[in-house]
Amino acid sequence: MKKIIYVTILFSLVCGTILSQEGKKLGADEKLVLEQKIIEQSKNIKTLQCAFAQEKTSMLVSEKAVAKGVMFYQSPLMLRWEYTEPNPSILILNGNNAALLDKNNKKIGNVKMLKQLGGIIISMINGNGIAENKQFLSELYEINNTEVLVVLIPAQKRLKDFYDKIELNIDRRTMLATSITLDEKSGDKTVISLKNIVLNSDIPENKFAIQ
Repeated sequence: MKKIIYVTILFSLVCGTILSQEGKKLGADEKLVLEQKIIEQSKNIKTLQCAFAQEKTSMLVSEKAVAKGVMFYQSPLMLRWEYTEPNPSILILNGNNAALLDKNNKKIGNVKMLKQLGGIIISMINGNGIAENKQFLSELYEINNTEVLVVLIPAQKRLKDFYDKIELNIDRRTMLATSITLDEKSGDKTVISLKNIVLNSDIPENKFAIQ
């Protein structure tokens, strides 16, 4: 159960905000133009770091589970997704190597699955997951003058069995995701808010070290 919880929390990085009923669905041409803008912006990202706050609402628990942490990314294939409270844990992806560490730096979790999850997270950062990800079908909605919603619908059976949809709320000015939501088949929902985003600042190499 603990491993499932860890995997669910970590995978929720690739989600977006709740679909607005007032959003205008973009046609094929508009969608292509916007996707290209997101991808072009992503190509300029050499490093990215930010803080995040996460709330998980469960059908089985009345109170929301709240967590906070930080994320570090370095192009092309290095990622550190770190929970600092209330239960410290770290996902590190460094090329073909991956590890999930508990608060005592003890490795936990399935390495093969971690590589897949880390790859999906990175594909969302570098833009490949928006237009080229075979694991999802994508729909784009114009919410207002400042926000665009990318809805990712699972295409693979394993993902379909667990998730209803994955969504990205995109800031039109920066073309970066600002908040995150994961809708599960169970009815559970995880919302992550990204803040204090810093682009292309030096990140110590030891942030991505796997012992």
